[in-house]
Amino acid sequence: MRSTHDDLARFLTPHADRHHLSRRTLLKAGVATTALIATTGVMSTRTAAKSGTPSPVAANALFGGLHIYGVDPGMEPSAITNFHGQVGAAVVDGNGTWKVDGTAPETVLFDTDMRFMQGSFRSTDGRSHKGTFAFV
Repeated sequence: MRSTHDDLARFLTPHADRHHLSRRTLLKAGVATTALIATTGVMSTRTAAKSGTPSPVAANALFGGLHIYGVDPGMEPSAITNFHGQVGAAVVDGNGTWKVDGTAPETVLFDTDMRFMQGSFRSTDGRSHKGTFAFV
């Protein structure tokens, strides 16, 4: 079998380019899916009642009394007491521009702390539950 230039180009073209899926389209689809789930009752109150209420970790004075600790090694990455599972954490720092109509732009600093937790935990009712949580 003989290969043509078009066959070679089709093989070398990245898969995403062949489908013309942009990041913008992917993000729009994600937002639409989230809105659909939030508004259709997929997470009904019956499901929430069965899930149990997690017990938070002790308040942290360094974080203004929030029940959260830093993501440094040796610190508790989860925000839930009696939690066993995976925790993902990211701290993103940077600066941005704040503009109010009629005033000059001003550079401001931002500091974000985002985490997800998925696993099993003992709730306030004393029973074991499984769940997925996010903190932004």
